[in-house]
Amino acid sequence: MTEGERETLAIALDHAWRWYENRRSRALTLLQTLMLFMAIMGAAYGAAIQAKLYGLAGFQCLLIAPILIAVEREGTRLRRSAELASEAIAELQDRLANVLATEVLRLRRRELTNQTTRPRPNGAKWLMYVSAGGALAGSVYTWVFLP
Repeated sequence: MTEGERETLAIALDHAWRWYENRRSRALTLLQTLMLFMAIMGAAYGAAIQAKLYGLAGFQCLLIAPILIAVEREGTRLRRSAELASEAIAELQDRLANVLATEVLRLRRRELTNQTTRPRPNGAKWLMYVSAGGALAGSVYTWVFLP
């Protein structure tokens, strides 16, 4: 392999890594924004209950559910997009390891072999849907039991 081909391979690996890193970074930013939103909504809910504005408090709970579902869907999209780059990274690492005759560069393959083979449930998805159900239950509780 020529020097130019090696450089092209390194650029391709860098591109795939930046794609992966960008999608994961966006997912973390989404999570941080969600936490800030939930803190603000929690404070607004508490203020509405304290002011005995139960209709407004119930509406705030009702508003949270679709936002949680939308955040979960966007997070899933970003995770799947990052996985596209993960496959490319694994292939490019293999090619680079072959060219340089350095086995330790096969990081993605080594990572996959060290993971358990059991499928993991998607905890974030279930957490978001349970939270959305809790938000809907909170609005019913606020409207029915508090006044």
